[in-house]
Amino acid sequence: MNIKRYLEKMRDNTSSAKLFLSIRKKWQADIRCLPLTEKHYELYENIHKFCWDKLVEFPDLVHCRDYNDKIQWLKLFDQCEQVVQCSDKILVREYVKKCVGQKYLVTLYQAHDHFSQIDFDLLPDSFVIKTNHDSGTVFLVRNKADYNFEIVESKIEAALKSPYGWLKGEWAYSHIDPRVLVEEYLAASQTSPPADFKFHCVEGKVRWLQYIYDRGSSTKEQIFDVSGTVIPVRFDENFQQGGGGKPTSWDEMIRVAEKLAEPFKYVRVDMYLEDKALYVGEMTFFPMSGCYRGEGQKALGQLLDFDRTTFKPPIYK
Repeated sequence: MNIKRYLEKMRDNTSSAKLFLSIRKKWQADIRCLPLTEKHYELYENIHKFCWDKLVEFPDLVHCRDYNDKIQWLKLFDQCEQVVQCSDKILVREYVKKCVGQKYLVTLYQAHDHFSQIDFDLLPDSFVIKTNHDSGTVFLVRNKADYNFEIVESKIEAALKSPYGWLKGEWAYSHIDPRVLVEEYLAASQTSPPADFKFHCVEGKVRWLQYIYDRGSSTKEQIFDVSGTVIPVRFDENFQQGGGGKPTSWDEMIRVAEKLAEPFKYVRVDMYLEDKALYVGEMTFFPMSGCYRGEGQKALGQLLDFDRTTFKPPIYK
């Protein structure tokens, strides 16, 4: 090992040791104020490492300051099997069907343990391939006749073999059995994916809508409160500020989101609207893993007024 690499390794080791000591010191302080046990420690450490890496700060779990802090609190103190079910893109379908009905689900064509099990002869020309246990492993297929599935297969299989979420504190994903699913492609004839209607719900009530559209070109975001009035903030700084009025089918969307969110302190319910038909995409409990940047997450964090005096014990392995 040359001198430069040796010094870099020593510096990294020193930084890691300092970070560990800082986390341990904070743990000793937090354990006096919060319902923490030794079973929480690995998750607690992962959460603090991840937040430090992304935001260069630790979450305040005692006096939660903003949206990010409250998501970290939920990771530790609001665990239940229903969160695991609703984080699974396949199992959540049964929950949606039971709560609001089959008509709010896109068609599921196939679900398998491996990509090689997909029967492409039975599929229409357009469809979506994704994994059920992670975020971002999604492939939009507009025309299967001219699509390169070799690349897709390698990426899907790599995702199926890769643990997801635990190092970010997203404990629920580590309980999901990884699978690949193929479902209907909404608006396949359009050049960009359909708009996202992301309803952020607290204890069964919508607090705000994060409306995202023009994905793939100049992605835009607009925030509405539960009455449909624009909140002039940017939640995700990766997106441009959007414009426009209250979306159509508003009352139906609110009703569906709140019915699905009813059992949870907090959840984001994602929907799509296509030809006046409403579909539930997924349910997300730790958006951006609670590492948003900017002032928007501070303002919207005030709307996450869930009860922090009650908690559940850890269920993860």
